Amino acid sequence: MKRKMIAIVGLFLITVFTPGAGALAQDSAKVLVTILHASNDGHDFNLENDAYRDQLIKLFSYTHYQQIGQRYAFMERSEPQTVMLPGGYEMILTSQGEENGRLSFGVLIRKEGKQYVRTSLSGLKNGVVFLGGPPYEKGVMIIVLEMGF
Repeated sequence: MKRKMIAIVGLFLITVFTPGAGALAQDSAKVLVTILHASNDGHDFNLENDAYRDQLIKLFSYTHYQQIGQRYAFMERSEPQTVMLPGGYEMILTSQGEENGRLSFGVLIRKEGKQYVRTSLSGLKNGVVFLGGPPYEKGVMIIVLEMGF
């Protein structure tokens, strides 16, 4: 089961770039973290942002999506920022800097010392990244990182 979840997380790790508003300082980033629960129990889309709905349909194969939270993070270069997630998970974001209009950052999601996701991402400094995350309530978490909101 553990290998299956690792494989699923790997498959869901997708980066999507969309234009956004706002500006980021050279070595810092404002991030809006939206937490979604995805499953095949039902056929509802309970989201505050309809643009996410269109992207979710393109990227993932679940039939039910529900927004379960939002958090804000402000990343400074090389300073880990912890964001608490539902279910006892924590996500640690670490800015690795900006180059050519792209923001690079590390993401670690863990629970009780066990790592579920550890990766480095790069995206437009005013873009959106969708990250398929750990298991959660008979489904998975999908984390939307909106930079430079």
